[in-house]
Amino acid sequence: MKTFLKILLISVVVGLFSCDEINERVLPNCTGKAGDLLIVADSSIYNHDTGDALKNIFSQEQVGLPQREALFNVIQVPHRAFARIFHTTRNIIMVKIGPESKTKLTVTKDVWANAQLLITITAPSDEKAALTITKNAKALLAYFNDKEVERLHAQFALNRNSKRAQQIQEHLDLKINVDELYIVAEEAKDFMWLRKEKDVGGHPVSQGIIIYTYPYVSDSTFDVKELVKKRNYYTKKYVKGGAKGSYMESYEEYVPNQEEVSLNGVYLNELRGLWQMKGDFMGGAFVNYSMVDEKRNRVICLDGYVYCPKFDKREYLREQEALIKTITF
Repeated sequence: MKTFLKILLISVVVGLFSCDEINERVLPNCTGKAGDLLIVADSSIYNHDTGDALKNIFSQEQVGLPQREALFNVIQVPHRAFARIFHTTRNIIMVKIGPESKTKLTVTKDVWANAQLLITITAPSDEKAALTITKNAKALLAYFNDKEVERLHAQFALNRNSKRAQQIQEHLDLKINVDELYIVAEEAKDFMWLRKEKDVGGHPVSQGIIIYTYPYVSDSTFDVKELVKKRNYYTKKYVKGGAKGSYMESYEEYVPNQEEVSLNGVYLNELRGLWQMKGDFMGGAFVNYSMVDEKRNRVICLDGYVYCPKFDKREYLREQEALIKTITF
């Protein structure tokens, strides 16, 4: 009898642990490079209206870069080829079309991997699927863009209390999660320039954050010309190049693209443009965010730029965008 009770007790304990293991499913990390997007759709659909609608959204050119780069690296596989090796891909769009299907767009997270985003589109026909995609183009793009930024934020959270983040807070009364690899290249009243230099395969890669503030007077300060004028004022004064007398400036022939975005309920003005080093042979892309700090009646401008002549710029610039969006007051 005692032996039976012991066996029963052991069985119950093992059963409890087994249930916990099932309930706490351990997912692998998502795979693929930043900006990769897997579209699961049969070729008969992908090569018609539905595929065209998806390509019009995700294969369009990223504005504000010195060379052509698509918004996402699109990879298509038919349903029969969607093997387990693809299940952990970071960004997935799955298209299911059948006469009995209802038109629907579903967003799910962490299906087969951590930090994964899956959007499923169902429709009774190719035409209706394409129409649904086109109508929701802006939202679809925002979902995947925001998810890429969210993944970067998870990395940057480790730098929340770094010495560099504390320096920015002490000097400008704001905080961004900058890591220790950034050095303070220049600082003055209401201004800081931080940069990170590295070597990738024998080629230079430079990423920088420029922060400056000035009194808020009126909404006219958010006019593109005024914002570029302010940026040029600070970069000419403080952001010097290697050659004597050289300095950073916005590329005159390229008018930056302007967008209104929201970050945690705060209005941000976004500019995406090109910069060059006046008097030197350097240039690249920048993304600039400006906002009103009502409490202190000041405009805050945070500018992220990249210099990587041998590489694509999109993901390096996305890192700067995500870093800036860690801002807190």
